[in-house]
Amino acid sequence: MKVTSSSIIETDPLPAVIKRLLDLSGSTVAVEIHKSADRQTIVGGKYSLAQHKITLYWDGIQEQCRILYGSLKPFDQHLAAVFAHELGHAEDTQLKGLADQLDETVDLLQKKRIALRIETNAWHYANRLLQDADNEFLQFLMHMSLEPYHTREVA
Repeated sequence: MKVTSSSIIETDPLPAVIKRLLDLSGSTVAVEIHKSADRQTIVGGKYSLAQHKITLYWDGIQEQCRILYGSLKPFDQHLAAVFAHELGHAEDTQLKGLADQLDETVDLLQKKRIALRIETNAWHYANRLLQDADNEFLQFLMHMSLEPYHTREVA
């Protein structure tokens, strides 16, 4: 891997785990991998509906591994789950409508419910795509990812 001045990590080809999931999904989504050391977040990835593009943040995924597991040992498994989740957004036929509802809604509780539906849809897709993966591992990640949507605090 080579880091360019724009902080995009050039990977040719994509890492095997990402390539395998992309092939398995049949998705036409574009994929970029960025080194995220400059960012003040540990986000592992994001999907852009407007660009139909997944951006993965390598450092964010590594930091998630350190926090959740205390090491980088499960990095490939964690990367697969993060990427499968982002693929879930990319392949969600309800996403455009849900995103429009989210933009139009002023009720904070309703916004939280819509955001939870968006994230839940993506995790359901990831679970189907990773059906031969460790189910406990995926359930743990799903729980950790969705937990903020179940708190009483409305952001």
